[in-house]
Amino acid sequence: MKQVPIYKTLKASPEVVALLGDKIYEDLAPTGTVAPYLVWSEVTGTPNNNLDCPANNDHVMYQIMVYSPYQKTASDIRTAVCEVLQQHSFILSRISDYEKDTKLFARGFDANWWLDR
Repeated sequence: MKQVPIYKTLKASPEVVALLGDKIYEDLAPTGTVAPYLVWSEVTGTPNNNLDCPANNDHVMYQIMVYSPYQKTASDIRTAVCEVLQQHSFILSRISDYEKDTKLFARGFDANWWLDR
């Protein structure tokens, strides 16, 4: 399976780069990363198998989470990221949380991407 091109897609957006710079990480942000930043993870992936040939695409579910000490900033970045990624995938659900231990607002969403092999 190929990897979903989240980083490449978001880095091609001037709006997202203006909000996050290079702070787009897969699975986990490095210790000490200053917010705001974005973390994305592949949740699951299923090949679209066929009886007459190998799978030609994969159905990948991924999750985006934006972290910021400011609720509005986290929400605004989530909106900008969603606008970019919805051109390539199906947005499923929104996520909102506040992490007491880090004192960061977390805003994100789950989505599906049909990824050609």
